Amino acid sequence: MDRDARKESFPPAVVYQLSGAGKCSMLARMNPSKVIGLVALAEKPGLGEALRIMRRELSRHGLGSCVIETPDALEQAIVRCSMLVTFGGDGTMLTVSSLAAAHHVPLAGVNLGRLGFMTTCSVQELPLLAYALQEGSFLTDERSMLEVVRMGVDGVAVPPRKLALNEVSLIRAQSGKMVDLDAEIDGELLNRYHADGVLVSTPTGSTAYSLSAGGPLVWPMSRVVCVTPICPHSLTNRSVVLPDTMTIRLRPRERRGRFDSMVYSLDGRSAYPIEVGESLVIRKAPETLSLVHLRKQNFGALLRAKLRWQGAEIPTDDE
Repeated sequence: MDRDARKESFPPAVVYQLSGAGKCSMLARMNPSKVIGLVALAEKPGLGEALRIMRRELSRHGLGSCVIETPDALEQAIVRCSMLVTFGGDGTMLTVSSLAAAHHVPLAGVNLGRLGFMTTCSVQELPLLAYALQEGSFLTDERSMLEVVRMGVDGVAVPPRKLALNEVSLIRAQSGKMVDLDAEIDGELLNRYHADGVLVSTPTGSTAYSLSAGGPLVWPMSRVVCVTPICPHSLTNRSVVLPDTMTIRLRPRERRGRFDSMVYSLDGRSAYPIEVGESLVIRKAPETLSLVHLRKQNFGALLRAKLRWQGAEIPTDDE
């Protein structure tokens, strides 16, 4: 990639912050050190050109920007970012989502990937995105997240607490072996699973791993979580949709005196080992992710387009 596209630039800027109404309100020359963080964590075809276009358009509107290329750089830079814009696909947005939510920084995504369920716009719409940031004409919705705490054998929480936007998965560590685990809801046993694993997903995550595992599609703003077994031995084991006020605990179990190793993962990122006697406590996090849109979202239209349902090319009056 052309390195000039990645140099930091901090022109004098009018910086915009979110108002309570979900739109960006203009605060004239508020904190000029704040910039738009352009997150490019992985090489993608067209990435260099997309960055050049975005930086040019932001500069035209008097908005400063910086290019962020690694997770470590993101942790350092996020404190001076008024918004993050990722370049990639849903995977890049998932990598950034926990940090963005923890710092209350809105997140937009430019789709350079294949599906892009969560992304805000295409490369062709970058001038429109830059204009919307300057004018405060974009919209946001607050996506719920899950917090995950691993409890040790002694019942004491093992730091750090972690966040997930899509799902928490507790799965087998070895191929070819099913595992046993208990799922408890508010302290009461829901089911004892013999399966490849179990997923706990948010409404946002219902279009991801959970969908592949046979889970339901859930409207993004629904106040629920889904518990979905992965390839269960019993075909009667199905997804369960729960109010998001409930606390879920997943407990690995031995089977016939033997424990088959398990790992847990958040949004498909790094896998963490877990031992028998330990457990995962999963609940709705107090943090939410502010996801940026250029226009009002029609989830039905999005499903038709992304999943290639019938009527995907037929516009409706409210689209």
